[in-house]
Amino acid sequence: MQNDYELMGKESITKLLFRYSLPATVGMVVAATYNIVDTIFIGRLGSEAIAALSVAFPIQMIIGAIGVGVGVGSASLISRSLGAGNTRDAEKAVGQVISLALAFGLVVALASFYYLRPLLILVGASPEILGYTEDYTSVITAWSVVFFLIMSLNNVVRAEGSPLLSMKIMIASSLLNIALDPIFIFALGMEVRGAAVATVLAKSIGAFILLFHFISGRSSLVLQLKNLKPDWIIIYNIFRIGFASMLRLFSKNLSLTVTNVLLVGFGHIPIAAMGLFFRIQMLIIMPVVGFSQGLLPLIGYNYGAEKSSRIRETVIKGFSISTAFITLLALIIYINPPTFLRLFTAEAELLAMGTYSMRIMMVMLPLIGIQVVSTVFFQAIGKAVPSLFLSLLREVMLFIPLVLILANYTGLLGIWLARPLSDLLAFIITFAMISRELKNQNIPLRPLFSYNEAV
Repeated sequence: MQNDYELMGKESITKLLFRYSLPATVGMVVAATYNIVDTIFIGRLGSEAIAALSVAFPIQMIIGAIGVGVGVGSASLISRSLGAGNTRDAEKAVGQVISLALAFGLVVALASFYYLRPLLILVGASPEILGYTEDYTSVITAWSVVFFLIMSLNNVVRAEGSPLLSMKIMIASSLLNIALDPIFIFALGMEVRGAAVATVLAKSIGAFILLFHFISGRSSLVLQLKNLKPDWIIIYNIFRIGFASMLRLFSKNLSLTVTNVLLVGFGHIPIAAMGLFFRIQMLIIMPVVGFSQGLLPLIGYNYGAEKSSRIRETVIKGFSISTAFITLLALIIYINPPTFLRLFTAEAELLAMGTYSMRIMMVMLPLIGIQVVSTVFFQAIGKAVPSLFLSLLREVMLFIPLVLILANYTGLLGIWLARPLSDLLAFIITFAMISRELKNQNIPLRPLFSYNEAV
């Protein structure tokens, strides 16, 4: 098989952005769409079911955080290894990813069997929504291994130079999930549990295809049984970088949990409104997350190959595209939130609260693009501490203190206001950090007005 990864150091950056980021972006759009459609179906069961999904979401995000963290850490290691001509460590990383996914899947399944209900109560499941929440989460946690596999291996195939395969798998599993939802939720009468079963079945097929890609020898990286044995140096290097992505999702999980706990005192309607905001926010941000995942192997490879001009072009174009994309989508939704909220619910009270809260929380959303790309930049060049700091900055260091303080003084309004304030402060700090790092790397952060790239 041709070593396509070598093109990352030679081909036009614009072409590479389309090749690597477009598939990841399309995959994330489809994944976000699946979450939206999933919530639309569940919304037909009432606002209690939507609120239950909002409380279950942090648990699902913990699983996703570990899978993405392992995937991003291994992708950074693989891309830098390939850029330096070291295929041995790259192939070792593939085996470690599979072993870690199996181990984490077993741990989560056992933990949820014994401790799921008290954990759900702890994260904000009130008696009126506890049944729905437990029905959904018990299925997801029991089969968490498929989530670990599909999320981590998707990053690996992008790093080895096969972004189209990652896109196809994400699209296929998401579309299958959408098709299975009405069957399990309504036709088989499984309601919220049916949505979880549909998700698990769809992700299982995607995970199987990814495993087959490596086992069948179709990958440019050879999967050997000996590489499944724990290699603590490789595992350390995976987590050293991937821990930042893990913490970014963990921090979002923690902030949502704190918010849900604060909202319990206001009833299930605000919890449902927050749940809808998070899903619509995902529809806006997930494509940029996918786009940034496509940037990671490009930055990592060229960093390993010491090609600073290509890194600069990738970063600046990444900033521009991600910011423009989020701004456009956020503006469309901001103008008329009820149009989008009616996809999920017809309840007047939830529509009113959702419209009011969403307009407040979306004001600073366009600033998130540069934050996402900057975190990925530090991961791609192997700098764990800055990426770790940025992963914790927005949700933990800023949002949680702000929401606790503002909720204490201004009640429900303070909970909504904490989101745009934390977005603004996080942007200021992030931009200062990325500017300083690029300066230290002798990579000037200025527009590409006169940059001529090869076609």
